[in-house]
Amino acid sequence: MRETSPAPTILTWVVGPLQTSIYAIACTRTNEAVLIDAGGQAQTVLKDLKDQELTLKAVWQTHAHIDHIAGLPEIAQASGVPVYMHPDDMPLYRAAPQQAQMFGFAALGDLPPIDHDLSDGQTLKVGDLQAEVLHVPGHSPGSVGFYFKELGLFFGGDVLFAGSIGRVDLPGSSIEQMRASLERLKQLPDATQVLPGHGPATTIGQEKRYNPFMQGF
Repeated sequence: MRETSPAPTILTWVVGPLQTSIYAIACTRTNEAVLIDAGGQAQTVLKDLKDQELTLKAVWQTHAHIDHIAGLPEIAQASGVPVYMHPDDMPLYRAAPQQAQMFGFAALGDLPPIDHDLSDGQTLKVGDLQAEVLHVPGHSPGSVGFYFKELGLFFGGDVLFAGSIGRVDLPGSSIEQMRASLERLKQLPDATQVLPGHGPATTIGQEKRYNPFMQGF
């Protein structure tokens, strides 16, 4: 009989003026963790990881909007870990100072280089945990989600929310791409838990039943 792996450790912070949810997921055997989006409160995030005796190994960015990268300069500098992001969001990343001004964020420090490009279908690991990268554009050209199939978890950034979806009226967004991405997410098992970039957790099944945008728009 296959031995069941212990449940991962998941930490959640809600940060910044847009109440952005950022996450850390850690393997309980190795205590290795990744941060999913570095949206702010860098010192709090780093302290909480240390207090939990977790070793940060990487930052995985779902996309490059300012509320998801505002803490990245400080976190990358303090930890020295590599940063992963989809290359289609590089124009947004380079425009971070303009984004900060537009949305009322404090001026950023120097943005770190993106160490690794994410691509659709790519496998990422942290300790014993394994995630598949799903490229789900629409909210931004390079939006991705991280699907932990064995755990039934999907960290989706700003693609799908409880009862709603990410904005499609921003530079680089696309209604057509969002429709295609939502159709793709419908193929995940209904029990898959969605941990979004804003608001409460939900499930794919819940959103298929009650989210009007999953019915077509």
